[in-house]
Amino acid sequence: MKKSKKILICLIVIIIILIVALLSYKFLFNSSEPKEVKIIKSIPEYGYELKENETKLYKDEFENLDKILSKKEVDYEEYAKSIAKLFIIDLYTLDNKLSKNDIGGTDFIKEDMRDNFIDEVRSTFYKYIEVNSEDRNQDLPQVNKITDISIENTNFVIKDTKTTTTSSKSKSKTTTRVAGTTVDAYKVTISWDYKEDFGYEKEANMIIIKEDKKLYIVEMD
Repeated sequence: MKKSKKILICLIVIIIILIVALLSYKFLFNSSEPKEVKIIKSIPEYGYELKENETKLYKDEFENLDKILSKKEVDYEEYAKSIAKLFIIDLYTLDNKLSKNDIGGTDFIKEDMRDNFIDEVRSTFYKYIEVNSEDRNQDLPQVNKITDISIENTNFVIKDTKTTTTSSKSKSKTTTRVAGTTVDAYKVTISWDYKEDFGYEKEANMIIIKEDKKLYIVEMD
């Protein structure tokens, strides 16, 4: 009986060790943390980067952007159309995203508008994206084709908010003034299709402005 009891205890210990080893392996090699992706190409002068997990459609258009920007005289209409395509492809392709925090298209948004853009997107159609691991089982959209794009010249008003405070012996008064600077801009109208239609948007209008030599998306509807 004592020998049988010892064998049983040994078997239980072995089973526990195997379970612990299996759980440790899953934790280390199949964790819920998003996988890191490498940057495989960049356009340093403009701050654009190409990640290895982007779709072929995005990679092809990134190569087109690189050619546009490498010319001595940059064609800004072609530049605007290219970043509009890249923005749409990256923003609305969700199946390659690492998590709900991996927001697409941010490279093309004006810096002082970027945080608001990220917060809005993360709280809407990126909200339910699970962490990209082997356990993820979601049907997510992938932009398959840009079907149409057009561009026209327009104007855009950049709002400047200034706050001034005046003081007297009895009280102080704070005044907020909203002024605007009108700049030249491009209005881009774009439409696209998905590999599989899940009911996401398929067309948009966006406003793109030039700051120094770089173009930025400042508005989209």
